[in-house]
Amino acid sequence: MKFLVCIDGSPRSYGVIPHAARLASVTGAEITLTRVLDPRVDAASVVSPELEPALKQVEAAWTADLESHLGGLGVPGGTAILRRQWGKDIADAIAGAAMGEGYALIALTSRGSGAVRHALLGSVSMGVISRGADPVLVIGAEVAPPATDRDGYHLLITSDGSPDARSVFAGLRPLLATGGVRVTLLQVVTVGPGETEAAAKLRASKDLAALQERLPDGVRAELEVRTVPPGAGIDTAILAAASAHSADAVAMATHGHSARRHLVAGSTAMGVLGQSTLPVILVKSRAVD
Repeated sequence: MKFLVCIDGSPRSYGVIPHAARLASVTGAEITLTRVLDPRVDAASVVSPELEPALKQVEAAWTADLESHLGGLGVPGGTAILRRQWGKDIADAIAGAAMGEGYALIALTSRGSGAVRHALLGSVSMGVISRGADPVLVIGAEVAPPATDRDGYHLLITSDGSPDARSVFAGLRPLLATGGVRVTLLQVVTVGPGETEAAAKLRASKDLAALQERLPDGVRAELEVRTVPPGAGIDTAILAAASAHSADAVAMATHGHSARRHLVAGSTAMGVLGQSTLPVILVKSRAVD
């Protein structure tokens, strides 16, 4: 099993490396550190009569930098420089490499500082997901370094009770099947008009029990339902639960398929990502039976 860990050269982008390495260490995966090279931009400062030698020079420098970050991670790995093709964007290069080489996880750092900025400027992570490559582990601006004083890996998987939410396991299955990941299934439910809190919890508990049956064989999960009043932030309740459980990451299916849809329809996933001090693993929602 392999993880594709994407760096863009900015200081903050390197923060995703230890989070990906921690998950790799408990699942037995190896990591590939990569950068996407734009031939029209990244070789502009190299003095060379021809473009290809200039690109080779940039690739060599980037490879040396990535290799310097592999040491001391404690997991096997390598490096790769991807070239952005004419008429394509960064998400195309990453998604193409991930699906072509069969990577089980893509990891990268979010560029934006909030859901609105993601929607306005676009998001590489959502672009990768919309092209069919997932799961994507994303760290936002608030993410702290990973815990180093605990064994195993605790993943909080959230559901909104919708049929599409069940598709989260399709992307996570390779990770969960290793046996190194402990799972808590969480559903945050809004108490409806005239509904008691107990009734709302019972309603959500039935959804979670059905979701639990879709876990890979041998994977057990703790179930939790949290209720919120109408208008309250579901994303805030998810993050509170993650903190209470000392989770290492939050995983969820995202119902948006583009940055514009996230802006128009809103997204709990983007709200969680914008505030979370933990990595968020996003899986594109798909129709499941």
